[in-house]
Amino acid sequence: MSSSSSNLLPPDDEIRNVILFDGICNFCNSWVDVLLQLDRDQRYRYCPLQSSKGKQLLMKMGKEQDDISTVVLLKSLKPLDVYYKSDAVLQVVDQLGMTGSLFATVATKALPLSLRDTVYDTVATNRYNLLGKRRECRCSDPKYSERFL
Repeated sequence: MSSSSSNLLPPDDEIRNVILFDGICNFCNSWVDVLLQLDRDQRYRYCPLQSSKGKQLLMKMGKEQDDISTVVLLKSLKPLDVYYKSDAVLQVVDQLGMTGSLFATVATKALPLSLRDTVYDTVATNRYNLLGKRRECRCSDPKYSERFL
């Protein structure tokens, strides 16, 4: 990742289905590990919020480049189609087979967004207490390098 080209994003119209996550959070990284296993169709790519590319994407979405407060599902940059917090989680879970789709549908219909996001915010606020954090950002995984931006 030392070359300057490694910090370049693909063209805006090629950026699809990117999950931006807290790259130093062990809780967040554990979910990325689970998704890498469950997403057999390789629908999603991953990008740590703290990485150069993560910061660039945040700014392209109109967010502050150092905003690591929530997971983000960037379905597309052109046109902008983005989900945050519990909506992002449920959008991803919905694509992971029939059980995930059923869970996402029930959660979306049965639980109001305010309640879902309150639960999300509680977990997000305490994520470092749950599983700790890494010293360095997870910017890739050699086994899954093509799945990371």
